Amino acid sequence: MIHTTYARDSRRPGVRRPVRTVAALLLATVTACGPSGSSDGKDEKSVLHDTVFIGGKTDQPGFNLHAAHTDRGLEVDLANYLGRELDFNPKFHDVVSAKREQELKERSSALVIATYSITPDRERQVDFVGPYLVTGQGFLIREDYQGLKTEKDVAGKVICTAEGSTSAVAQLPRGTTRHIETDYSTCVRKLQAEAVDAVFTDEALLYGFVEQQKNSKVPLRVAPGITSGQINRYGIGLRKGHTADCKKLLRALHTYLTEEWAADVKAQLPALVHAYPGDWENRFRPDPEDLNRYSSCET
Repeated sequence: MIHTTYARDSRRPGVRRPVRTVAALLLATVTACGPSGSSDGKDEKSVLHDTVFIGGKTDQPGFNLHAAHTDRGLEVDLANYLGRELDFNPKFHDVVSAKREQELKERSSALVIATYSITPDRERQVDFVGPYLVTGQGFLIREDYQGLKTEKDVAGKVICTAEGSTSAVAQLPRGTTRHIETDYSTCVRKLQAEAVDAVFTDEALLYGFVEQQKNSKVPLRVAPGITSGQINRYGIGLRKGHTADCKKLLRALHTYLTEEWAADVKAQLPALVHAYPGDWENRFRPDPEDLNRYSSCET
């Protein structure tokens, strides 16, 4: 494929016919490649300036909770850090799990920071920078519930999870009934109303709900020692074709993991820190060297 710089290089004094020939060939090549912004090898214009609209799950305590006209959580802290480092103003709006790829493709958001696990299928549709958190999957239950003590107990239970999430397609024991909602906050309400037996998703996310509901009429806990599904690595999603932006985010995230991450997790996810005293960083903090491995761009 001809790169656009070839056409620019041919625009020098005294060379006329080759310009028309190269330009015509370039136009035909781009047309044949389709509408993708990166199909001709040209990086798209940066989106990391002024106000940057970010798709987030604004009902997830510990990560991003919108209340009283304020956004609070680990992902909000991360977005604010990136904004300071890269000189833009982050502005969140709500997106559900099943619509995250669409949010980027339709340019409704420049970035998605929404407990967005990096998976091969998603990487075929969008680019990722990350991970900024690593977590296994677990089960959230009512504090007084005694029906889920081992992995075998999951069979026969009604388990709530969210549409479009990795938990929605994870393998569960035969006989388990999977109840699908659009978001986890709805699952939590159903759990507290005893309409489902447990909520199944990423363990780190579950601890956010534990903290939020600790003083409610129906407090919650994470079922100890019961795991299922895969290890998830949260990444920042962006539309394909923004390699320069990807690299800027990658460099900033690397610094964030080493300088800011631990303090933000302590502040925003205290129940998680309390559950793994002395070991929470080993469990949930990514190795900064893994950023190049799992990100779509390279430094």
